[in-house]
Amino acid sequence: MDYEDIENRKFVNKFKLEELILSNIENLVLQNVFVEDEIFIDNVKTDSIEFDTMITLGAKEYHINQDILKEIYTSIRFFVEVVATDTQFDLNKILTNLEGRIENIEKIKYLEKKHKDLYSQVKNEPEYLIYAEIKEFNGYKNWEELIIDILNGESAFIQKYLTSDIEMSDVPKEILSLWVKYYTIKTQIDFCKEQINKLKNTKQKSSIVDTSLQVFLLEEIINIKDWSSISATKKGEILSHLLVKNKDNIKKVYLELDKKSSENSEKFLTDRKRADEIIKKLLG
Repeated sequence: MDYEDIENRKFVNKFKLEELILSNIENLVLQNVFVEDEIFIDNVKTDSIEFDTMITLGAKEYHINQDILKEIYTSIRFFVEVVATDTQFDLNKILTNLEGRIENIEKIKYLEKKHKDLYSQVKNEPEYLIYAEIKEFNGYKNWEELIIDILNGESAFIQKYLTSDIEMSDVPKEILSLWVKYYTIKTQIDFCKEQINKLKNTKQKSSIVDTSLQVFLLEEIINIKDWSSISATKKGEILSHLLVKNKDNIKKVYLELDKKSSENSEKFLTDRKRADEIIKKLLG
């Protein structure tokens, strides 16, 4: 996350404890700690001097400024993403396992399994679904909305933020433990998806053969004098570069050629007949 978000906080450590006494509500409203709602309440009055996130005074209702809660959200995010977790260690473990696999297909299989294992840990937790922005939960559209709603019940925590800033140990455990867990897992899940896409794109690019190269390959094959004596395996390897097809599938076709016609599949016989017709039509 951007350190600028932390540096630009406006409410942190701005007040002395005695300034947050609710008997001084006019000043707290002036300082934007509390925001007056447009709802007017008849015959409701409070003499409480305890700090809270919602108070009534006379016929008016006041709520804690949501900008304060958003600042606290930013602070907790900093603790989670910068202080409490070391996701690079987890990502390096994944990279190490990838290095032990040579073929891209094996790397992709490993990443897909890793992705599945990670997601299985949280797929039944609705809080994760909102954190990962998969779907809404309990009316909350995003993770920030959910956390801010929980913070509304943490008046002592908010008071400390306003008077002396907060430390990671001050963050409610319910919030911190879930956030650390989801951030750690989602970072790895996103990394797996990113690596899978890279490998698949690399595989697709590597399978593309320029037309000029295909022509040269064909000419080289035509000039091979003992082509008929080359093994089906070697033919599969050579033609895989020309046809951009799996070498084993090409090998199977050549092995089929060695069989009697009565032993060939119907599709094989049809394709062979079509190939013969195409050449006769083109060459006359």
